[in-house]
Amino acid sequence: MYLARDKNNDLYLFEALPIRGSECWWAEKGVDGTYLRLNPVLYPEVTWDKEPLPVRLMVMEGE
Repeated sequence: MYLARDKNNDLYLFEALPIRGSECWWAEKGVDGTYLRLNPVLYPEVTWDKEPLPVRLMVMEGE
């Protein structure tokens, strides 16, 4: 999974490595649930000028 931020500051979690467009990142598989829009205040270190950040989801048991 990858975090990437569009030029307009929208933040997304992608299932696969996205491709940079002129103003936003695109999921290889298209608009079919391969990405999730997140609150843009999260992860300020992820910016349009940087490459997507690889991330891993973790399940916290008992919380």
